[in-house]
Amino acid sequence: MAKYLYVEIAEALNEDVRAGIYGVHQKLPSETDLAAQFATTRLTIRKAIDLLEKQQVVVRDRNRGTYVLATEGKISSGASGLVGFTEAAKELHLDASTRVLDLRRAIVYPDYVASKLQLSEQEPVWQIERIRMADNEPMTHEQIYLKQRILPNLTAHEAQGSLYRLIEQEMPIGYAQQELEAVILEPGLSELLETTPGQPAFLAHTVAYSMDGYPIFYDNSHYRADKYTFHNILSRKH
Repeated sequence: MAKYLYVEIAEALNEDVRAGIYGVHQKLPSETDLAAQFATTRLTIRKAIDLLEKQQVVVRDRNRGTYVLATEGKISSGASGLVGFTEAAKELHLDASTRVLDLRRAIVYPDYVASKLQLSEQEPVWQIERIRMADNEPMTHEQIYLKQRILPNLTAHEAQGSLYRLIEQEMPIGYAQQELEAVILEPGLSELLETTPGQPAFLAHTVAYSMDGYPIFYDNSHYRADKYTFHNILSRKH
């Protein structure tokens, strides 16, 4: 699929930031200069900067210009919309990998899973337990329930990759509902995530839906609080 020009420009500028061409707190060239550099319009540059601002790469001051943000080495979930772990890690130039701890077909599961996924009685699901890693460092523990009929022949090898990519070969993922809570890691999870027991973590309960509101999978994920932030845009009603 062809990318919009402003997306290509945003990616090019992001690469320049990652390469150190534009350092932390450094001011980017003006919209006029960037428009000349990329042989495009100021409107296109403005849209590219808007995208970089949403991704927390830059911050814009209307009076002084656009500056590169300092990063804290954390993955920001939600900063780029609904993306999977692999996509989020790629944006930060991290090497994403997965360790599958368990993959099984299940017809017995908690009632709340059946309710969230609107399952019929004993409808089969894939029960998947995974550790997601960035640059070989454990970041997230996932417990996923995925309707088997969406990916009937899922293998452990496939489960090591992006489930989003596999699912979207069958149907587009439209949106997700997520509940987030702060928890303390118990010894078993802390060992899997290679951190000490009692450390804080985020526990996210997520249901992903197709474009027409069809529930696809339910996920309970523990995120290391020292490696993750959560980014949400909240709109005030008037």
